[in-house]
Amino acid sequence: MKSNIPNTHIVALINYFALLPLVYFIPELIAPYVGANKLIQVAVVVALIVPIISYVVMQIAIKLLTRNGAR
Repeated sequence: MKSNIPNTHIVALINYFALLPLVYFIPELIAPYVGANKLIQVAVVVALIVPIISYVVMQIAIKLLTRNGAR
């Protein structure tokens, strides 16, 4: 019996391509609001990016991959 778990490499690839624009644009967008403290800036950026990836992008990706794998 084959499992509906998506391929780990495909999930990692989706994660990589989803992270690229977030890591590139979010630091520049929040820099004027956070100030010059690099530690606070990194903490805020991580606090924004991790939930976006975990609760939005990966949930949609897993749902699509398991639905397509079940066909």
